[in-house]
Amino acid sequence: MDERRAERKLIKKKFRGLGISLLFQEALVWVVVIAYGIVLVVQSMLSHFGASASDVDKHISTVLEQSGWPMIWAVLIAFIPMLIYRNKAFFNNDLRKKNRRITVKAFVLGFVFVLGLNMVLSPVMVPVEWLLNLFGYTAKPSESILEGSTTWSMFLYTCAVGPIFEEFLYRGVVLRSLEKFGGVFAISISALLFGMMHGNIIQLPMAVGVGLIFGYLARRYSIWLTILIHVANNSISELFSALPSNVLTALLYYGLFVLLLLVMSLFIYKKRALWLNWVQAWRSHLPERRIWLYFFTSIPMILLLVSNIVVTLLGLEKL
Repeated sequence: MDERRAERKLIKKKFRGLGISLLFQEALVWVVVIAYGIVLVVQSMLSHFGASASDVDKHISTVLEQSGWPMIWAVLIAFIPMLIYRNKAFFNNDLRKKNRRITVKAFVLGFVFVLGLNMVLSPVMVPVEWLLNLFGYTAKPSESILEGSTTWSMFLYTCAVGPIFEEFLYRGVVLRSLEKFGGVFAISISALLFGMMHGNIIQLPMAVGVGLIFGYLARRYSIWLTILIHVANNSISELFSALPSNVLTALLYYGLFVLLLLVMSLFIYKKRALWLNWVQAWRSHLPERRIWLYFFTSIPMILLLVSNIVVTLLGLEKL
């Protein structure tokens, strides 16, 4: 009994440390963005001296929505608590751990499944939006986050800085910190936190699904493969956003969707025996229920998830 109590205390301490670091990381993101906004307000008032308050507000809103610099600075500075938490392990283990050599085949298949899953899960928002409408709410305003970049700084954040540091955080720090509790647990929790981090109901199902694939690839190969695929996925999304909305673009999109679906289906069918063995192995490696209980009853983790849920709900608007 004393051994079980000591083990419980040690595990809870581990979850508490990770949760506190993630809370500081998310708080710093908001602090940096708000600080950037304050500096922008002062700068706008000085440079637009004599302009009406509405014009100044419009200028500030436009810059904050279109510029990628607030988020670039935010993710760079907000990663400091995670470096403090992991210390040398981030550079010696999280970035360097590699189980298999990255090949072109691994990259192509990983990219196909990530992009394909994004496309497959996109229609999920149709019934979700319908359900929200029944209660007088809509998630349509959140769709603006899926629109393409209008500035080079936002493009830099979306296609490089954002995906790189998201992988550093969720397939680096979070995944590697939780691996001692089993691969299934580490992949599942890192995917959940990755999905919740996005803070909007539009991206939630896609981010969780993609997070599971990224987690698997990071453990099977390395974090550098997931970084490459994440960058490629965001770049393709930017490309489609930049294309004009016409019949040709729609045909290109749905043609790619059908192609990816066929490739994914063919691969799953050819490897069906391997998938069956993998599912059986996955079930046999499920962590004990008490590990899940310790995680979801950790106060910092509860605060982290609740804050993400609140941000997600604030993205909804009344009809």
